Amino acid sequence: MFRRVPCLLAGLLLCSGLTAGTRETDDPWIRGVFTGKSPRPVTLAETDAWQHASAVAEKAPYAFVLVGSGQSMQPLYRPGTIMVLQRFPFELLERGQTVLYRNHEHKIVAHVLVAKTHDGWRVAGLNNSRQDMEPVLAENLVGVVIAAFQPVPEPVHTRVAALGD
Repeated sequence: MFRRVPCLLAGLLLCSGLTAGTRETDDPWIRGVFTGKSPRPVTLAETDAWQHASAVAEKAPYAFVLVGSGQSMQPLYRPGTIMVLQRFPFELLERGQTVLYRNHEHKIVAHVLVAKTHDGWRVAGLNNSRQDMEPVLAENLVGVVIAAFQPVPEPVHTRVAALGD
């Protein structure tokens, strides 16, 4: 009987996704919100992250780069994530995309599209307990996240060598 308990426990851990090799962001559902249309951040050295983001933005029409801040989109996008956004037709939005919109206070917010309703799109931050009160509309939509890069600080000796080049 005691030999079966560790095997059963290991099986439960594998099924629940709690093994060391899996990350919460690998699943298209994060904290009950479908995020499957939002790009997962690629972890790169800081200089490489900026170069990759710039290259993506140059190739995509109406694209731009910005750095995320705040806690509402963790664990998918941590503060400091370099995101490439693209202006996007409102009619083509899909559930699970992360969008940037301007709220009624004129603040820029990045949240996930949760549901299309009669008055626009409902959005939510992954760390928020409920959906945003105001909808995303064609008028307040700024863009859609099309790529994301999580910069890792480079060792000091690498930065010093780069400055000497």
